[in-house]
Amino acid sequence: MAQKQKKESLVMVFAISIGAIILAYLIGFSSTIHTLELKFIDMRFGLRGPIELEDSPVVIVKIDDQSDESTPERWPWPRAYFAQVIKNLNAAGAAVIGVDVIFDQPDVDSTASDQEFAEVLRQYDNVVLAGKILRSQNYSTIYPPYQKFITDNNNWGLVAVEADLDGFYRRYLVTDTYNDSLYPSFVAEILRKYSGHQDNFKFENNPDNFVVGDLRVPKFTNNSMMINYYGPAFTFPSYSFDYILDSQDFDMGDFDSDLFDDPGDPELGIPPGIKYTGQLKDKIVLIGATMFELHDLFPTPFLEVKDSLGNQSSVEMPGVELHANALMTILQKNFLTQTPFLLNILIILAAVILTFIITRFLPTLWSSIGTIFLVAVYIAITVFVFVNNNVIMEIVNPVLIIAFSYVGHTLYHYLQTQQEKKMLRGAFAHYVPEKVVQELMNNPEKLQLGGEERVISVIFSDVAGFTSISEKLTPRELVLLLNEYLTAMTNIVLDHNGIIDKYEGDAIMAEFGMPVAFDDHPQAACRAALQMQTRLEEMRKKWKAEGRPELEARVGINTGEVIVGNMGSESVFDYTVMGDHVNLGSRLEGANKVYGTKIMISEFTYAFVKNDFYTRPLDLIRVKGKNKPIEVFELIAERNTQLESKYLEMLSAYHKGIEAYRTRNWKEAIDSFEFCLNLYPEDYPSKLYRKRSIEFKFNDPGENWDGVFTMTTK
Repeated sequence: MAQKQKKESLVMVFAISIGAIILAYLIGFSSTIHTLELKFIDMRFGLRGPIELEDSPVVIVKIDDQSDESTPERWPWPRAYFAQVIKNLNAAGAAVIGVDVIFDQPDVDSTASDQEFAEVLRQYDNVVLAGKILRSQNYSTIYPPYQKFITDNNNWGLVAVEADLDGFYRRYLVTDTYNDSLYPSFVAEILRKYSGHQDNFKFENNPDNFVVGDLRVPKFTNNSMMINYYGPAFTFPSYSFDYILDSQDFDMGDFDSDLFDDPGDPELGIPPGIKYTGQLKDKIVLIGATMFELHDLFPTPFLEVKDSLGNQSSVEMPGVELHANALMTILQKNFLTQTPFLLNILIILAAVILTFIITRFLPTLWSSIGTIFLVAVYIAITVFVFVNNNVIMEIVNPVLIIAFSYVGHTLYHYLQTQQEKKMLRGAFAHYVPEKVVQELMNNPEKLQLGGEERVISVIFSDVAGFTSISEKLTPRELVLLLNEYLTAMTNIVLDHNGIIDKYEGDAIMAEFGMPVAFDDHPQAACRAALQMQTRLEEMRKKWKAEGRPELEARVGINTGEVIVGNMGSESVFDYTVMGDHVNLGSRLEGANKVYGTKIMISEFTYAFVKNDFYTRPLDLIRVKGKNKPIEVFELIAERNTQLESKYLEMLSAYHKGIEAYRTRNWKEAIDSFEFCLNLYPEDYPSKLYRKRSIEFKFNDPGENWDGVFTMTTK
């Protein structure tokens, strides 16, 4: 039975675990769960904080409000402005210049401006322009730069950013495909220019990674790279467009100061322009819009920022800085990766195993706390590996697996417990006190299966002369009489925290101190036996008045170590006791017949109760099948019972008689027992010992006599 239950339990544990995994991943396909996972990625960026940029290789030239107000013309500017800025940036030593503005059409207002821009692009081979692919459900269209601006040595790349389900931008397409042709992204083309060996530079789009020159950029999801953002908007060093444009070769009108290439005057405290500072030397310079009106702003994981006063606000990132973050991710090989498939499997296994252990071995409250702690530890681990190893571990699915496993195991444990309680109540309700049943239901582990050693007290009770009584009654009358008797006796046992082990016809076997242990089980057994005799005396009066047989019962009580547990086969078993002390208790019940007593206890029980009850020694007996004798006693009454002085006088004489008998002082023994019989002529133990003493007085038992009476029957 235990093995079957164990197998069933293991099957359920496996089923719950698999079910939790399947349910978590089925729910994980929903857009809500996917969005939640993305928010957990943002959380980790926020906990990590910005990455410090020291001497950033990437700088930004901002098309901002200041520039729009300072230039002679308002946006959209003539392309000659960009031509001049490219010249100035090259004069300042820029390594590569990326222009994040789509020039896919000619400037209808200024053909000369387009011509100037095209000439500058041919003059400088370090400029990268932006193109784009617009996709819809039915078609897609590519928008490269205006043909006049494309040079022989490819100088443009695709602006390849895509929003996630929540509208945030976290990924970057390093390359993209259009009509089966592979196109580099804006950032990839900048890297080609920056590499210094453009002719041998290659782009590949493999299943697991992008190849950009000598670099392999790991894919994260949806054929894209995860951008490792260095911080919120305006993290990268930047300069306003007008500041770079304002040079001696360009007339800024009212705002003309030639700040870019002003040599400065140290004596007058005038700093030199950026052309002479070296701040742009060997830098990758990205030109892009930061003006709100141009709508080139994107929400990113660093959307929420705090100012110096601690006030939080939402600041979207300009697209040009999004390119800067993608560029820095690749330049510094600061890639974000996912956990490998095998590690994900191990995480799932760990989640279900740990959740099972928590729910299996901890109480409900502590298992709830333990599960929450497990989730917190797991999330802390994901933050740690993100910050220290740039690894993005899934959070939502493992947490869902833990949650579903917890609910499944807890529900199963609850149902299992309820079933156990139902089984226990069904098994013990009629034989065990209600408070013991409740204790077992609250703590079923106290009912160990298979057996355990325990010291208990056992009672055996049997109706005297039941066979002859049963012959005088009809079956119905016998059943009614027996049920009335057994009900009364059973209630007394239960009232004293005993349990009914079994009924065998008119016989009762009961135990005290199991399944729930308590210290005074010997006293409880003795009180129950005395009350059984008292109740039986009351019932005899009733039966006599009804003309029914008057039952008398004998009781044997023993205390000792026995085996307690479920005994039997896997399919049929009883919760019972076994051992020599059990057998001895049964023998004591039968031994009452020899001494004419109603309650006999062993020396083992006597050792526990001698100060609480009136007793008298009956004999040293050797039960059948045993060599070692034991002393047995008659249980008379509790010490707090008011006995007649006459009876106490008889008990005193009886004890003297026993002492004289065991020391072979036959005359004194005879005198003592005759004194007892003068007081109580029907006292059977006194009759028995008077008879023995007379026999031994005239027939000495010999030197080997040890005072032991050997029983020849059970």
